[in-house]
Amino acid sequence: MEMQQLLQVLGPWSAGRGALYRQLATSMQAAIQRGDIAPLTRLPAERVLAQALAVSRTTVLGAYRLLEQEGWVDRLQGSGTWVRSLPLGKTYVPPIGLAAPNIPWHLPSTQQQILIDLSVGTPGPLAEIAASDFALTASDIEWVMAQRSYSPQGWLPLCQEIASYLSRCGLPTSAHQILVTTGAQQAIALIAQLYVQRGEVVALENPTYFGAIDIFRGYGAQLAPLSVGDRGIQLPELRELCKTTIPRLLYLTPTFQNPTGTLMPTHARQEIARLVAETRMPLLEDMTFVDVRFGEEDVPPPIASFCRQGPVLAVGSLDKMFWSGLRIGWIRAAETIIERLLQLKERADLGTGLVSQAIALRVMQRIEQIRAARQRDVKERLAAMEQLLAAYLPSWQWRRPAGGYFGWLRLPAGNAQELAQLALRHGVLICPGSMFSVDGTHQSYVRLPFLVDTEIMQEGIARLASAWQAYELSLS
Repeated sequence: MEMQQLLQVLGPWSAGRGALYRQLATSMQAAIQRGDIAPLTRLPAERVLAQALAVSRTTVLGAYRLLEQEGWVDRLQGSGTWVRSLPLGKTYVPPIGLAAPNIPWHLPSTQQQILIDLSVGTPGPLAEIAASDFALTASDIEWVMAQRSYSPQGWLPLCQEIASYLSRCGLPTSAHQILVTTGAQQAIALIAQLYVQRGEVVALENPTYFGAIDIFRGYGAQLAPLSVGDRGIQLPELRELCKTTIPRLLYLTPTFQNPTGTLMPTHARQEIARLVAETRMPLLEDMTFVDVRFGEEDVPPPIASFCRQGPVLAVGSLDKMFWSGLRIGWIRAAETIIERLLQLKERADLGTGLVSQAIALRVMQRIEQIRAARQRDVKERLAAMEQLLAAYLPSWQWRRPAGGYFGWLRLPAGNAQELAQLALRHGVLICPGSMFSVDGTHQSYVRLPFLVDTEIMQEGIARLASAWQAYELSLS
């Protein structure tokens, strides 16, 4: 089991109360019960895991011994620690009374030491937008319930509204070029299913959205990383890659890239469009952050607008601007490509729920108002984070993003994965840069969203600064 995978499975293991070795045993036991750590898995060596978790070797040794005593693992001299194979039909009940702590992410007025989550990349509801404005009327619900078909491509009024929105963004689109999906994640997965087979090359930004990395790896792709600079990917790297092999798919977020927040200039988009047209290399253009901008700089049109005849598939979503629980996304592509994707969508779920699509239509009809409200909200939170970082973590390096929801911060020294483990014990959850890395690099970076309320953000960054101070001392 790879270390990064194990750390994700363990999650905020040290955010509860009690001895660290017992908390670690708790989390491992729960992961084994869930099946996240499979039977007959060899666990990391004590020293290796201790380093990754930023704890002493004694802590890991204590956790392994406790798991062995309670029958969860076998420790074999010279062979390491192995998860036991569960007898067929048997369900283990925790014998040592270990349970995952129930820790809310929010900070109550009492300021008690509970976990503050500075890792989540989805925004909360907009205070100035009333939820009741998007409620369906009785007649709306009656109409939806009267439908007998699944509408797998998407409800036509919503497809028309999305097409109109994209046309206003500089990408002329018809309703027949739209496929409604259950969020942008499904959109990326459907495109990967269409194009990628095991062993084929997918080129993508490095760092990039970890959900896309997981999808492409899940299809067995070879990932070719493209370095991200101040203005997006390094075009010479892409040109050089295309000299030796034409990637089966190219995945880019040119507008407010996740996690760096960079904005690709027009000339780079045009050059990529020419390369796509020449090589017929399919491009997946992620547009999920296009409406979350901060500066006065004009946002260039999508790459797809410069490559009308090429295989460019643009993906968008309402999650990042409105509400993550709505789970409405879309794919915009040539009609022939949409027809092929539609077959995959039908096999997956027969179509996205009509109730969600009906609410999404109301949202799309007020998209300009929502965009303006979200931009005002996020600008205030970004300004607050800038002040807090200057006050608490002045030695950390970062560049103000052009848009999006994240600061991409570089540590002066050390490993962000180790810091993240120590930060848990100070009551704050952060994402180390390696989570967004295609090739295991970016270990000195942290992605820090500016989405929580200012009071919570201040306490969270103060705790992070405390963790950094302790970690810095350990490096000296």
